[in-house]
Amino acid sequence: MQPEEAVKQIQCVTDASLDQEGVRVAPMYRPTFRRVAAEGTGADVSRLADLLTGEIQAGNRPAPEKIDTLAASILRRRRALTDGGRT
Repeated sequence: MQPEEAVKQIQCVTDASLDQEGVRVAPMYRPTFRRVAAEGTGADVSRLADLLTGEIQAGNRPAPEKIDTLAASILRRRRALTDGGRT
């Protein structure tokens, strides 16, 4: 999954969603999705999209910083599986 496609899917889910300041949150996730796509795989991007969608369906609107933390966790797991845990 390409980062732009993931963000589009998230935007569909969060189309009417605003953060506490009244700003649409989905576009703020784009840099994180791009980073995951660049450093990981399509499966990693899909995993991040799944986690974010789950948060949204639970009624949460995660801040971009929280999504960055989830992305870092996904990428760390990937590195641990592919390089014996060395970073």
